[in-house]
Amino acid sequence: MSAILEPYRLFYDHRHLLWDAVKQTLKARHAGSILGSAWLVLGPLILLSLYAILYTLIFRVRPVNLSIIDYILYIFCGLIPFISFSQALASGSSALSANNALLLNRMFPAELIPAREVIAAGMFMVVGGGLTIAYKVLTGGVTWSWVLIPVIVILMAMATCGAVWGLSLANLVLKDVQQIVGYVVMLILVASPIAYTPDMVPPNLRVLLYLNPFAYYVSAFQTILVLGKWPSPVILMGCIAFAFISFHGMYKVFKLGKAIIADHI
Repeated sequence: MSAILEPYRLFYDHRHLLWDAVKQTLKARHAGSILGSAWLVLGPLILLSLYAILYTLIFRVRPVNLSIIDYILYIFCGLIPFISFSQALASGSSALSANNALLLNRMFPAELIPAREVIAAGMFMVVGGGLTIAYKVLTGGVTWSWVLIPVIVILMAMATCGAVWGLSLANLVLKDVQQIVGYVVMLILVASPIAYTPDMVPPNLRVLLYLNPFAYYVSAFQTILVLGKWPSPVILMGCIAFAFISFHGMYKVFKLGKAIIADHI
């Protein structure tokens, strides 16, 4: 039990340091920008507009069970977690190599360096999700399924954190990791039901959705926020399973790898 609770205690014991580090990261990203933190709101709105135009006016995609407005929201609810996830992978995979002197630091454990990037990238999802929720509230689309939103956000953060732990560690010894991440992100974008619904995928290819861990979180957000329904047991179990396997599995790998690599720094 102690080993299972260890990563949670690490986050709790250093929560103030971690939050301060996240705030510094967000400030650094917008340093020198005229609009500053306003880009956290403008960014999702611009992306929503671009994708809405692309898929509704140019590609003219029309899912049979969604209105145009719901389809735009459907895309948005898929893009929000995807962009947050891709930002976390991009910045988190290089976070440790840029701060390898902190591998033995006890004041700010190395495990929290990639985690800081995950939380900072998660601010995009918080803001974008907040805009979606505000719209649904104004249009009377509130449902009981919304109680699952914080749960899905936490589960996705755990899964992402585990992935970033593994990538950041691998990037210390294999500099090609950052290049690989870019192609992996593109593959995940195509293989996730962001701009299409699962029933639009040919039956013989639908299994690919179930093999994509990220697709479970996208489907969960879309089902809750757009369709106003509870995600299916398969989707919920997938979200839970991938979160705990990634988070706990990669935490152990990170601890072991950190100790080995630190001996050669």
